[in-house]
Amino acid sequence: MMDKNSFQHQIREKYQNLLDRHSRMIPEGERLKIDLHCHDENSDITDELLGRILRVPETWIKTADLVHSLKVAGCHAFTITNHNNARSCWKLLDKGEDILVGAEFTCTAPEYDNRIHVLTYGFTPEQEVKLNKYRTNLYQFMTYAAEHNLPTILPHPLFFYSRKPFPGLEFFEKLVLLFERFEVMNGQRDIWQNLLTWEFLSNLDEEKIDHWSKKHNLNPHNFCRHPYRKTLTGGSDDHMSFFAGTCGSYLHVPNLKSRLVHEKPSEIALDVLRDGFISPYGHVGNQEKLHVALLDYLSQLTLNMKEPGLLRMFLHHGTLRDKLYCLAASNIIQELKRHRFTTFFFKTLHESLNGKKPGILKKFRVTPDFKPIIHKIEDIAKSRHIDENTYLDSMGDGIHDIFNQLNRIIARRINKNTEIKNAFGDDLKNDTRTLIERFEIPTHFRSLFEEEAGRDTDDVTRIHLSKFFDQLSFPVLASAVIAGTSLISTRSLNSNRKFLNQFAQNLGQLQYPEKVLWLTDTLRDKNGVSNSLSAKLKLVQEHNLNLDFLVCSDEIREQEHLRVVKPVGRFTFPNYKEQTINVPDLLQVKQVFLEGGYDRIVCSTEFIMGPVALFLKTSFNVPTYFFLHTDWMEFIKGTTAFKPQTLDRVRRILRFFYHQFDGIFALNRDHRDWLSSKQIQYPKENIYLTSHWVSELFKPGKVDRLKAFKGRIADNRFVLLYAGRISEEKGVLELPEILKKIRVGNPDAQLVVAGVGPAESKLRQMVPDAVFLGWVEKQDMPLLYSSASLLVLPSKFDTFGNVILEAMSCGLPVAAYSIKGPRDIIESSKYGILADDLEDLAGEIAAIACNPAALTTLRDHALNRADYFSVERIMNQFLRDIKLPDRLKTKNDDFKDDIGVEEAVPGLIGNSQEFNPAFNHRPQGLEFGNFEKPDFLSRQNSTIQRDRLKTDSLKKAV
Repeated sequence: MMDKNSFQHQIREKYQNLLDRHSRMIPEGERLKIDLHCHDENSDITDELLGRILRVPETWIKTADLVHSLKVAGCHAFTITNHNNARSCWKLLDKGEDILVGAEFTCTAPEYDNRIHVLTYGFTPEQEVKLNKYRTNLYQFMTYAAEHNLPTILPHPLFFYSRKPFPGLEFFEKLVLLFERFEVMNGQRDIWQNLLTWEFLSNLDEEKIDHWSKKHNLNPHNFCRHPYRKTLTGGSDDHMSFFAGTCGSYLHVPNLKSRLVHEKPSEIALDVLRDGFISPYGHVGNQEKLHVALLDYLSQLTLNMKEPGLLRMFLHHGTLRDKLYCLAASNIIQELKRHRFTTFFFKTLHESLNGKKPGILKKFRVTPDFKPIIHKIEDIAKSRHIDENTYLDSMGDGIHDIFNQLNRIIARRINKNTEIKNAFGDDLKNDTRTLIERFEIPTHFRSLFEEEAGRDTDDVTRIHLSKFFDQLSFPVLASAVIAGTSLISTRSLNSNRKFLNQFAQNLGQLQYPEKVLWLTDTLRDKNGVSNSLSAKLKLVQEHNLNLDFLVCSDEIREQEHLRVVKPVGRFTFPNYKEQTINVPDLLQVKQVFLEGGYDRIVCSTEFIMGPVALFLKTSFNVPTYFFLHTDWMEFIKGTTAFKPQTLDRVRRILRFFYHQFDGIFALNRDHRDWLSSKQIQYPKENIYLTSHWVSELFKPGKVDRLKAFKGRIADNRFVLLYAGRISEEKGVLELPEILKKIRVGNPDAQLVVAGVGPAESKLRQMVPDAVFLGWVEKQDMPLLYSSASLLVLPSKFDTFGNVILEAMSCGLPVAAYSIKGPRDIIESSKYGILADDLEDLAGEIAAIACNPAALTTLRDHALNRADYFSVERIMNQFLRDIKLPDRLKTKNDDFKDDIGVEEAVPGLIGNSQEFNPAFNHRPQGLEFGNFEKPDFLSRQNSTIQRDRLKTDSLKKAV
């Protein structure tokens, strides 16, 4: 159910009100109903290069079937507007049938080299020749049409093709001077585009038209009989016949009944088009109609397309890229035709869209898995005979349900059927290293289908597509076709979205709300990424920002600013079985994005939601950002024994993935520099430094060791705390060595471990006297931090380290390796311990454990450091970087909220290249820019230097 306050609901309601009000201007008895924009099988002279290369028409609908659909829809007069020809009209006239001659000509604006369509009516065969001659120059075409009193309409006015950079608003100003009739109801366009055109035309006046006439040196009287009166029309733009007549125009004919006695409907229609009042009618779906039309077109391609011929294809006019697209499309269609059940499905779907229910024999042919799909197809066929709204709703819901069911079948079969895994040879039985090493497609295509042909390809994945398709051919192909046509249809509507945004901004209304959808695979799991995202969600909810999170889960429930979609499948990684990866319904995510009125995307995880984000980016043509949480290269280096060639392959995969995004947020300077280096080559200006923050929950509290450590420790001994996932890649197996060195000079020192993970049993064996607390809830962590002596983080690949900031916020010093993340927070050992290797780390901790005074000073400095991580500054800079106008109110009056952080304190966050992104608030006088060092910091530095000298001597003794 669409939210009544959503942008989509508001524009739908506004558009419907305009239609209703406009149609009431014509009394029902004085309406001549006509669909001024529809196509049949003779729409085969197109300027679409791909169609010409593949030798396929825009549709296979017979003229008689189209006319029948128009009659069923209640039209009184008829026209067929095929591309660049009127053959269907001439044939009907030859048969003695009444038809308004029309065509949709593709004309070129020479100064921009972009093409627009022009609906033209009432011409003769001789004039058709002239019109086709002049269509290479839009101005000559419109001059000829005006001289011969041929009415023209600009269809889908905000959609045109441009070879050069998009011309922008000035081209539309010229179109206003050239045309007096505009199609504001196009059945294949979305509501937004139709409504933008309508509102724009409603705001025109003589002053604007005269101004543009002088500006562009065009006299509108040369092209329009009534240049200051803009007429609104409608048409279905139907290519498949099942929407023909459902959208169109009411022509106002005051004495309609008497005129029909003596005149043909086509003659009356032409007369009103030339000089009468017209009102559009119909129902526009946001994207459902175009998606279903493309799906039906592909179904017809599967049934009707002939082999285009490879030699002919590559000798045809066009770029190599165009021909490769056509080669790929041809192979996909031929593969679809090869599978009998897939062909059966598309034929049945095509028939159902035209109102024909599956027969009894067809129902018996399908297995139980596919019964629900056949039932959905049957429901679509039944709805065809009810009414347009029911039919449209049934189509949209039915196609979505079919897609969902197909994906569930795929998930079940993959989980249960070993034959599918055998399609990949032995690779799926091997470890991750082998899979990545062999992640390649052979250049010898035969080896994809024959086992013997791939015997000598030990370094290439052995994919046996014949086995794979034997098990999954129908559900995979059908699902891919539905997803692909959904992407293409939405992309088609949003290909010029930048222009539409400018158009709405210039109009001063109907602008998309500036609203972000943040995609993530993890939100409530027990890991650092989840914790940081949960904190962001809470902040968004508290401040009601124009930002929503989306996660796929069966367990999480929706709430304010959190959208949840149900999974169609799930799996786990071998070494991370506690982390379940859910696979979302792609079309449901797309529907959430559309209905929510979002206009940009942020993604936090690479694996599932990463490709989903790119699907949305490609579909809606919106800016998309990636928030980089994990350093995968360091993670893989630290957890695998990959060869350099394998690591290089991983890097190339990551490079390709990251380059698909418009911007990347990095959590530390090293990661930023790596992204912009030769290894990844991501544009430096599109990398934004950012930071995490911690909840206000984390602050110094009363020390209660008995409670914090579950009764195991009560005295004041040195307590070394580890908090995090207990896994080898986190460096936990180094803890015994560190503890051993501490106990040389501090034998009562105790290790406390908070967390769970796969290496827990091994660690327990190595340090049996350690205190293992298991998973500790977030609200209990401040007590733990306040009661410990020092936190150790032996991980070598953390990009930030939330646990560091949590501990420091509670006044607990931290010891870590001097790597990306910790190095930016702890900063050169000023606020904790940074070490280069295990020996150095253990030695530094052992020394500080024997120096209570130095430890106390370090605790004070850690607390001061944590204050620098201001949630307001971090989040406000993030909002600036994604160009969202929302802002959090800052707590500090000395920083103006309407300036960037770089202006307040040079080089802090954003795409600054000099300093740590995390330091969003510094007390005046810190050592940056021209600030002077304050006295209190000088005194603190002197104290810590004295303590460090003591510590150095103790470390030597140890």
